[in-house]
Amino acid sequence: MSLFSKQKTFTDTYLRNLTLYVFTAILCGTLVGYYFPEISIHLKIVSHYFFMLLEALIVPVIFIAVIYGISYLFSIENAFRIIGQTALYFILITSISIFLGIGFGFLLKPGTNTGITSVSKNLPQNLTVHSNNPLHFNNYVIILLLSIVIGVIINLFKGKKKLFRILDKGRDLFYILIKYLYIILPVVIFCNIAYGISVYGINTLLPLSKVVATVYLASLVFIFGILGLATYLFKINLWDFLLSIKEEIILVVATSTSKTAFPMIFEKLESQGYNRKIVRFIIPLGYNFNLAGACIYLSISCVFLIQFYNISLESKDYFLLFLIISIASKTASGVPGSGFLALIFTLSRFGKIPMTDLALLYSVDRFMNEARAVTNFIGIAVSAAIISKLNQRKITV
Repeated sequence: MSLFSKQKTFTDTYLRNLTLYVFTAILCGTLVGYYFPEISIHLKIVSHYFFMLLEALIVPVIFIAVIYGISYLFSIENAFRIIGQTALYFILITSISIFLGIGFGFLLKPGTNTGITSVSKNLPQNLTVHSNNPLHFNNYVIILLLSIVIGVIINLFKGKKKLFRILDKGRDLFYILIKYLYIILPVVIFCNIAYGISVYGINTLLPLSKVVATVYLASLVFIFGILGLATYLFKINLWDFLLSIKEEIILVVATSTSKTAFPMIFEKLESQGYNRKIVRFIIPLGYNFNLAGACIYLSISCVFLIQFYNISLESKDYFLLFLIISIASKTASGVPGSGFLALIFTLSRFGKIPMTDLALLYSVDRFMNEARAVTNFIGIAVSAAIISKLNQRKITV
């Protein structure tokens, strides 16, 4: 099967019209939020409960996907080589994205000459910081480890095909529920955009536009520079690849979270000829361990605050910050806003950057969500394509 075959998938038929509805919702939400802020400010509750429901449906899908991925992988003769390739790739990409974010932060200096004085605002009540908070605010790592263990155990049973049939039925049920939930996506996006505009306005955020622009620019360089080079080395046309998953990318942009496209990217890549076993192993892991967008966002945000407070750090401090960002980025795979929670964790663990004015970054966090989510998603999809291409002659599909 050709890597870019035109086999029809669920996303081809369903998202074709949804894309138009999404753009309409964004436009209408912007207008309503600007002209009717007193009404729009009450619309946050719609997106809040939508993402709570979506999270409840997506997590089981990820859980099942990881079990499948582990079981499929151990049926491959060169499984341990693929595990090694995946670990090396994730570590390399994560490291590069952190260095890229820090580099762009020091190059463009978004935290200098902002014209903003220290406002000493407290964080929103639901984001109150406790310096000794562990990783309890994100349970994905626990779920991931549990699904890996179950996948290994299932692989030892002779009757695992019966268990897979049960998992298939469960997965299909969640897919159907998610599909119908997406019908109301335009309404949710409308409410989310209207609320954001009503709360933060359009002109009041201009002093912080430089940090937003820095995140977007670094993300673009990562996608078309770093990933462009990686795909070129493995003879994958990045532009064609991005066009092939454009519906999923649009969905991620509109919802500000890469998880909305999770159920769809599997069949999209599989329909293009990428190895099913590898795709089902790499993508679920990528959603926890290959979040380049989160790494870029965290590193630039930290540099912004370092410059904003005019803090002097030594080389060992930056090395410690690098390690903390590497860990914190693994917690940024939730619904919109999880990246900001990861930033709180980073700063509380680092301990050398004041958190007094963190509300400044919170006010523009929603505008950086799209860059963070899209970069995460594209990085995950590309990693599955590269590892699959690397092993395509050694594995029978």
